[in-house]
Amino acid sequence: MENETRRIVGSGEKLNIWQSLFYGFQSVLACNLFLGPIVIIGIMKMDISSAAALISMTFLACGIATVIQSGFFLKFQVIQGMSFATIGAIIAIATQANFATFAGALIVASIVLMLIGWSKIFSKIVKNFIPELVAGTVILIIGLSLMPITFNSLIAIPGNPGVNFLEAGVTFAAMIVFMRLAHLPNKIGRVSMVGAVIYAIAIGTFVASLFGHVDLSPVASAPWFAVPQLFPFGAPQFELNSSLIMSFILLIVMVESIGTWFSIAEMSGEKLESDRIDKGVVGEAVGCLIGSFFGGLPVTSYASNSGVIAVTKVFSRYAAIGGGIIAVVMALCPKLMFLIAVVPSSVVWGIYGVICIMIMMSGLMSIRNYSLTERNILVIGTTVLTTIGATVLPPPLVQSMPPLLSYLFSSSICVGALTAIIMNLILPAKAADRALVTNS
Repeated sequence: MENETRRIVGSGEKLNIWQSLFYGFQSVLACNLFLGPIVIIGIMKMDISSAAALISMTFLACGIATVIQSGFFLKFQVIQGMSFATIGAIIAIATQANFATFAGALIVASIVLMLIGWSKIFSKIVKNFIPELVAGTVILIIGLSLMPITFNSLIAIPGNPGVNFLEAGVTFAAMIVFMRLAHLPNKIGRVSMVGAVIYAIAIGTFVASLFGHVDLSPVASAPWFAVPQLFPFGAPQFELNSSLIMSFILLIVMVESIGTWFSIAEMSGEKLESDRIDKGVVGEAVGCLIGSFFGGLPVTSYASNSGVIAVTKVFSRYAAIGGGIIAVVMALCPKLMFLIAVVPSSVVWGIYGVICIMIMMSGLMSIRNYSLTERNILVIGTTVLTTIGATVLPPPLVQSMPPLLSYLFSSSICVGALTAIIMNLILPAKAADRALVTNS
């Protein structure tokens, strides 16, 4: 019989410095923290200096937020990265006003979110409106919503699509091989388990270099050290409408984060208590607030890291602290940041493919504990339907919606999460719907 009993390293278990940095490094690699700011840069058509500043400051904000969240508040292995649900709001505020107004809106929204966490309102909302069936469904649609992004991004990468898919496919296959080798009850299994992500990225990058897709010149020209600048886009400007919009968007983003937290709790076998949820909300708010001082973008707990730790089974928060420190050092040392940036996008998306599967299957494992009654099937099925629907909506249609709806429908994860919550409320649950299935 196949050995599936690898030891789970709990969130409170300490790692030594090198273990923390190693696991944290592969999480930073897999989470692709460059992606969010690169999307903003492309849409805003920023010049090179502004683009470099935005990427660097986003890494700084993500690193600080990760250390704060995993070290002092939520105390889970979470990597904080820019939330894609906020892109619509960022673009709207920055184009209609400027980045200084966006910074002011983010400051106000962070404080509002912080007060909600301190007042312990959010955990009560979760307890009453997000039972485990809904949480599992949210985890499922997080993985599901990331899958089209993987394929669309591979298609959009410059160059020969066939070569791009080949590089991604080799990386994907290497990742699967190392994951399976990790089950061997010997040294090969142990080595494969701890570094499957890094090994797969290394193989994928080597294959990409054979096609000339690895360019080390930015590393050579990048400086070794850069001093972060306080409010790099000017003193924050405060405007009521933009502040209200960002406050609403950050609440929506918390739905994404809650799904990630539930995913980690489900996989690790730990409890996500009300007190921990409220502390996590405060931690995310503090991370956004501090990041806003340095020109960083709003952060959320990245679902892609759940896929990484589903492979390694290392849930220790000290790995996330190591990842946060690496992100901060990279922000302060552009040469190191560009060294990671040379990993081709096709390789990253190859890793993402496996991560999407692991997240989605984690949600399915949670859902299978419930009886598939007609009511539960409707909750799950409608959520999946609206999530897929949101991913295929034409951008002009989304942009033509009222601002708040436009921001909401720009994130299929938010649409799906809200659908699950609403369906759970409007379809009363009977005793049969709450019954748990005994899996033999």
